[in-house]
Amino acid sequence: MQSINIHLTGRSVLTGLLLLAVVLGVLALVWLLVTPAWAIGIGAGLVLLIRGLVWLFKPSE
Repeated sequence: MQSINIHLTGRSVLTGLLLLAVVLGVLALVWLLVTPAWAIGIGAGLVLLIRGLVWLFKPSE
């Protein structure tokens, strides 16, 4: 069995939080300028994408 080691540093956590803030800002602009349905759809797609990536890298049980 192979394992993947991920090292989190303060800088990587800060980068992740900054990326999250940018994504939320873009979704807020889409909500205001286009329609709430588009923002909800994009947000749901991002959640599914992230859950898929977590599932992909999760060790088998």
